[in-house]
Amino acid sequence: MSRPRVRWSAVAVVAAGLTLSGCGGDHSGEAAATSSVPRASASGGGSSAPTPSGSGSAASGGRCRTADLGFAIVPTSRAKNPNLQYALTITLTNKGATSCVMTGYPGVDLVGPLTWSLARQTAVQPHRVTVRPGATTTFNIFYLPYVQGSGAEFKPTRIVVTPPGETHSHTLPWPVGSILLQDAATHPGTYVSPVGAK
Repeated sequence: MSRPRVRWSAVAVVAAGLTLSGCGGDHSGEAAATSSVPRASASGGGSSAPTPSGSGSAASGGRCRTADLGFAIVPTSRAKNPNLQYALTITLTNKGATSCVMTGYPGVDLVGPLTWSLARQTAVQPHRVTVRPGATTTFNIFYLPYVQGSGAEFKPTRIVVTPPGETHSHTLPWPVGSILLQDAATHPGTYVSPVGAK
């Protein structure tokens, strides 16, 4: 199928690319996350950053652990046109005492009447991202909204995020409406970007 035309929401979005969601592999290049990204408010379709359970901090330069990350959703508007693609931005904040590293794609499952494990978009090569204490990096979930008559409707209620290289996940509420179900599509319009992609 042809790729939908992209319309950006008011949030900062990240270019992305396509394979099944999961943990990222090794790639060259490195970027340090230093700037903060606005947290979602409790109203307007976003959520405040939950505090993950667990103790301890990532070793300096070690992999970012789920227990040491804060997860939040940047608010976004709901798309009304099934031919337009929107993006939901997820922030990952290092709550540990030392810098940590992420490379590749998070695993992302949308959970509702069924569980949809999102594909990756690989047009942008993942790179090594160093997240300093208190700093934030992001990734995006690009999605196609559902409009009556556009195809099968999927009503997710939760986003289950597993950071690259991790086996423990964190759950966030799905903050927008129904999306077009394309879980069996070869080139779905709903997919996940790598962490830290520009």
